[in-house]
Amino acid sequence: MYSQGFVKVASVSPTVRVGDPFFNVKQIIKTLEQINNKASFACFPELAVSGYSVGDLIYQTYLYDLSCQAIAYFLKNNPYEGVIILGGLFRYNDVMYNCSFVIQKDKILGIVPKVYLPHSNEFYETRWFNSGMEIMEQVHKVTFLGKEVPFGKIIFVDQNHEVKFGVEICADLWAPISPHDKLYANGALLIFNSSASNDYVGKEKARRLIIQSASYKWNGAYIYSSTSKTESTSEVVFSGHKIISQNGEIINESDSFNSSDEIIYGDIDISYLKFARVNNSWYKIVQDQLRDTAYQEVEYQILKTKDYVFEKYFELLPFVPKEKEAFQKIINIQAASIKKRLDYIGIKKVVLGVSGGLDSTLALLSLCYAFDKYGFDRKGIIAVTLPTENTSQNTLTLARKLMQGLKVTAKEININDNIDPILLQIGHSKTEKDITYENVQARYRTMILMNLANLNQAIVIGTTDMSELALGWMTFNADHMAMYDINVGLTKTVVRKTVEYYKEIYPEVSDILDEVINLPISPELAKDQKTEDIIGKYEINDFILYRFLKNGDSPSRITYLLTKGFNLTEQEAHKYVKNFYKRFYSQQYKRLSSPEGVKILDLSLSPRTEVRLNGDIYFPEEE
Repeated sequence: MYSQGFVKVASVSPTVRVGDPFFNVKQIIKTLEQINNKASFACFPELAVSGYSVGDLIYQTYLYDLSCQAIAYFLKNNPYEGVIILGGLFRYNDVMYNCSFVIQKDKILGIVPKVYLPHSNEFYETRWFNSGMEIMEQVHKVTFLGKEVPFGKIIFVDQNHEVKFGVEICADLWAPISPHDKLYANGALLIFNSSASNDYVGKEKARRLIIQSASYKWNGAYIYSSTSKTESTSEVVFSGHKIISQNGEIINESDSFNSSDEIIYGDIDISYLKFARVNNSWYKIVQDQLRDTAYQEVEYQILKTKDYVFEKYFELLPFVPKEKEAFQKIINIQAASIKKRLDYIGIKKVVLGVSGGLDSTLALLSLCYAFDKYGFDRKGIIAVTLPTENTSQNTLTLARKLMQGLKVTAKEININDNIDPILLQIGHSKTEKDITYENVQARYRTMILMNLANLNQAIVIGTTDMSELALGWMTFNADHMAMYDINVGLTKTVVRKTVEYYKEIYPEVSDILDEVINLPISPELAKDQKTEDIIGKYEINDFILYRFLKNGDSPSRITYLLTKGFNLTEQEAHKYVKNFYKRFYSQQYKRLSSPEGVKILDLSLSPRTEVRLNGDIYFPEEE
């Protein structure tokens, strides 16, 4: 299954009878009948045809002949349209090799020998096999079942050169310099590993770690399949461990003691991996160092489907951490950033505008936490609410309660009477509630905060978050401006969850925080103003931001994902995407002059370090 840059893979641990090749391939065929039309690739374990634990039977000609006949039977009866990676025996010039057979329908696309043979503790493969290291440099074609087959150093390429993959076998993964390093460096995006890895206490953690590390370093995917508990238990129990990893993340895994056939599936985001590599400076360098012209490219056919069925939906709140510990890290980073800035200036006072909304609440909580952590007096936090006729009684009350509950220095300055003179000065009618009317309020608030900071030898702390910065949802030189931004490293979806986390740290204001979290988001520059009625839901905008910057998705692909994940119609999704891109590009000028603020999540919008665009970039018109 392949569509919209996603490909589905399967990792399989079938039932095995050691030394019974025909039983094993029939079992594999039965398993493939379940997989057909569900996945584009199916990876089976090491020596799945004969069984891994055959021992000195490897010397017996009858076993090798049976294995070859069983593969021939498989080729005639293969029910699967996709690509199969299957472990089997291969003999060349009377020397035996432990190999993976890459098969599509009735054709063997290639045979890849194992390079690193274990020969310590419970493993002694050098007793039976030769390493493929040298022969791969010399032999590129072999004859098997009467046909010439590519052999050795192979990268398998689909007809459109979109999904390249390579193969290594079991212990190859564990070597200090592994075959996968060269395969990845020479363009492979996916590595399949057919394995026979035994089980003992703690080994699954090592497998998981090394696979995650390989896929992370190379911005690739790694699909691992170990033989199951149905193998011989004479000396060891085999793990049946199956892992599907993408760019350092395990997207599916099974390490059960299930003795029956077991299949796991995973959705590999090919477009994301390609984008990650383009942005990986290490990949550019190492690719030059490890380029190897000896690799053959062997073509296979990947079948595209109109509609893609995801195993599990991609993350709809991709910025929001799943572990509680991450929120402690967030608030510690915020605290350390403000402490360093105040130390540098040589002051212990800050000024903050508090509206009763989500962002200013988090900023206030984070300042209290920083002052507590580093032994500053909370009275050095000068929290100011600046209501106008558009400020609701609800948010004003929340702001007052919050400042009082946190025992900071609280000020309230009603600026309503100050707005009309400014409007008159610039020739505004005063009656028209337009964008000028709104922005005069916002800029006047910032002027008051800046002047208060001067008066108190303090700095103004900004409350703008990353989502607002992405969409330009702030008034230029108003809430857009501060002397230091504390929230700019967090998206709105993370801001909300971090405020929720603070309920545990400051239970004395827990009820107030619940109210803040449940309030509609609004700048309150006009009556009954609701931000998400204008720019759309932040959950969706944050999703678009992540897919755009982190995954490099095109507008059409994001539109597709929105219809899948958020149940939007294509028209609704298209409107969201068009609005996001238009705002993102047109508001870059605000980001170019935004205050400093530290990176907290795995991406930021800093114009100084990460998003380097000019302020007059166009978003291309659609045809």
